[in-house]
Amino acid sequence: MTRTAKLAIPTAALVTAIAALAIWVYSTRNVTPSVQGPVTFNKHIAPILFQHCSGCHRPNQAAPFALLTFQDAHKRAKQIANITRRRIMPPWMPEPGFGDFLDARGLQADQIELIQQWTAQGAVEGEPSDLPAPPKWTEGWSLGEPDLIVEMPEAYTLPAEGADVYRNFVIPIPMPGSRFVRAVEFRPGNLKVIHHAFIRFDPTQESRRLDAQDPAPGFGGIHLPVSAQSPDGYFLSWQPGKVATRPSEGLAWTLEQGADLVLQMHMQPSGKPEPVQSSVGFYFTDKRPTNTPFKIRLTSFDIDIPAGAKSHGVKDSYVLPVDAEVLAVLPHAHYLGKKIQGYATLPNGAKQWLLLIPEWNFNWQGDYRYAKPVALPKGTMLHMEFIYDNSSGNPRNPNQPPRRVQYGLQSADEMAELWLQVTLRDVKDRDTLARDYQHKAARESIAYNTYLLRSNPKDGRAQTELAKAMLSERRFDEALRYLRAAVENAPDFDEAHYFLGLLLRTQKKLAEAKVAFGNALRANPQNFKAHGNLGLISLEQGNLNEAEAHFRSALAVNPNDTISRESLDDIAKVKRARRQP
Repeated sequence: MTRTAKLAIPTAALVTAIAALAIWVYSTRNVTPSVQGPVTFNKHIAPILFQHCSGCHRPNQAAPFALLTFQDAHKRAKQIANITRRRIMPPWMPEPGFGDFLDARGLQADQIELIQQWTAQGAVEGEPSDLPAPPKWTEGWSLGEPDLIVEMPEAYTLPAEGADVYRNFVIPIPMPGSRFVRAVEFRPGNLKVIHHAFIRFDPTQESRRLDAQDPAPGFGGIHLPVSAQSPDGYFLSWQPGKVATRPSEGLAWTLEQGADLVLQMHMQPSGKPEPVQSSVGFYFTDKRPTNTPFKIRLTSFDIDIPAGAKSHGVKDSYVLPVDAEVLAVLPHAHYLGKKIQGYATLPNGAKQWLLLIPEWNFNWQGDYRYAKPVALPKGTMLHMEFIYDNSSGNPRNPNQPPRRVQYGLQSADEMAELWLQVTLRDVKDRDTLARDYQHKAARESIAYNTYLLRSNPKDGRAQTELAKAMLSERRFDEALRYLRAAVENAPDFDEAHYFLGLLLRTQKKLAEAKVAFGNALRANPQNFKAHGNLGLISLEQGNLNEAEAHFRSALAVNPNDTISRESLDDIAKVKRARRQP
């Protein structure tokens, strides 16, 4: 239900208290039947399990056991009653009434009550005639046969033991031309070990280069090259239990010819070696997109949680410079995350809830799509508030005894992100939002990389990222100082040399810029942007043959480099004109 200024909105503390009281009441009072006669599996419980649980609790799916028969449920009746009462299962974290989402897996209060009654009455089976027909699932691809299927060329074997593995798998996409994509579907190939996966695309050879340096399939780490990105404005990820959905009409996106698919996967050892060979199905359309969504991130790098702290909070906010409609929300935190709030303060002062998760669970995170877009007018302030529990009473705390935890990308660190996918009225509004949001993104990058440099003053990558943010804010002198430090501290990091060359080129220091771009290519011969900039410098200096060679080298790495292709066309025109009498 949409909330307005006239409705009484519970405070955060009151919401938490109500939720806690509900759990206490369920666990202490005598269960009183709310249906006539006994509660039975066949008549009352099977419909609930078939609809909300059996999708995962069936053979060859993510859950460790099936819930398809009375025998399946009876031997786990107390466990089912316990975890549904505590809303641990089904794995659906958003609190009802604080955002209306599609494909909600959570149980209603009366369904939870029925399970409690069934267990308290002895978990009886009931009349066979009351049992509904077993559910049917789509075999194979849930969205139907894809137009194109790509699969990891070879399986990766996850070790039996050890820490979680973050690995990136590069898959060529065979297409004769660029296509509009209306939907994608991920098939993990091994549900036992894949915690989650992100789908990215790299139009360059950079991900392939990193893959070639590692003898095993893919390459390790949680840092992808800058060239590997998701389509602008889209959430493309998979988590156990996630249902593949088609986006709204008009929101297709372009898959460029020659781009590689990059699957970034978080995998957890199972106790024995496990093969992983995932695939992705693409569903195309000939209809051009009529709108392109935009992603807004609320975040905080000011995370420093003392050991033992039960309620440590961080916040962020952003004011919309244009009208927008929110399509989906994606929260992200790690093991210490406790409570997550996303809401909007409208220009008239009213509060519009976007998301409330009173009990965060790192193992079941994902994105949530609204049943109807949430309209927010210009001037609305978006808010994110995260609460962390770093006490020994947090059963998910990986550190016992607790230790101080700060911001970081590893699971043992903490993060705070609330992503919103929005659409705008037109291209003009989208451009306005992009320009305004760029300043927020730059401030965040400066804050994060300044934080990294406090820990390691010679971190060349952090110095490069800090300089890039300062370039976008036109703080050129500071950017130059950090870039010169970066090439000293990270001489093999091609991005440091490349951005130094870019800054020198804008300052018309072409000889120095050529040296910097040359150093970038020595560090990484696949840096097509360095080739392209050397071509532009050669053009400016009147050396057409040298420029042509650099542009061709750039296109050999990235066939979708439009600047190099257009520059070659211009060179060809000049050469033809010179040959004419």
